[in-house]
Amino acid sequence: MLARRFLIACAALVAAAPAAAQDHTWTQDRADAVAPTGIVGDRVLEAGELELRYIFSNVNFEGVQLGSELVAPASVLDFYDTTPFQRRDREHRAVLAYGASESFTLLFDARFVDRNRDVADEDFFITTNASGIADVTVEGLASVFDGETVKVALSGGVEIPVGSTDARGDLLVLQDQVLPYEMQPGSGSLSVVPGVVAQMQNEFGSVGAQLKARLRMNDNDRNYRLGDVVEANSWVGYRLNNFFALTSGVRATSWGSIEGLADDVDVGRDPGEDPVFTGGKRVDIPLGLNVYLPEGSLAGHRFSVEFVWPVHQDYDNFRVANDWGFSVGWQKVF
Repeated sequence: MLARRFLIACAALVAAAPAAAQDHTWTQDRADAVAPTGIVGDRVLEAGELELRYIFSNVNFEGVQLGSELVAPASVLDFYDTTPFQRRDREHRAVLAYGASESFTLLFDARFVDRNRDVADEDFFITTNASGIADVTVEGLASVFDGETVKVALSGGVEIPVGSTDARGDLLVLQDQVLPYEMQPGSGSLSVVPGVVAQMQNEFGSVGAQLKARLRMNDNDRNYRLGDVVEANSWVGYRLNNFFALTSGVRATSWGSIEGLADDVDVGRDPGEDPVFTGGKRVDIPLGLNVYLPEGSLAGHRFSVEFVWPVHQDYDNFRVANDWGFSVGWQKVF
């Protein structure tokens, strides 16, 4: 259902092209011409262009949620030995894109993650940490419609499992244990990453929609695979002038349950170690600012900042609830 709705939205942008083209011609020299910080792979570059991009993000989680409702952390102890109740994820992300031709762009997306998680039982609590290189995505973006005001592209690639799946740490009184699934930097599975993206621009701003999936193709060497992920993003950039644009939109993510069972976890110890009913969905609302510098010593540089709040969360099992997050970014086309 989610995929169909966003494909319809992309088709609607294409259908709007003839009317919009009469009044405006797409330009890249504006702050709203690129997607907000949290969205990667939004457009096809010109032939020979090389784009470098860096994004830092911080996401805070607090409280325990089951389904769409917050529950008392102590209630988790009726089912598991411990309960997670707070978490913080930080990410450094580097994106390299190259315009191989007028209609095809290659993209390389690498991340370094740092995760903290607070866990407690009736007597103790402890903070665990895991950090490292996450899985790397390599994909191609092919233009299928390049109008005066509307641009549509299909994407496809693979996520290469270079991230660790056996990060270790302390779990209350137990030391040097394999950490729960959600704390691992990598997936351990090769994934196929298909997608579609569309944007439309007029004199007042830009709107866009992106649908992307991450489909796990194999079990990893710990005998499990993470659930498939579908991300649906829509955004709007309101042009204040050529230098600044306010950005917002809606972001929806849905993921399936883990398949298989790792041999080195205790499913009754922590809900993060229980692979059963690990699916869920979340809808976020971002609010941000894009900055573009068209001249001077920093001509062509883009900067952005964005804050994100969840408006709906629904988890199949106990999970630390998403609270809020922010990201800052820089990008430059050479």
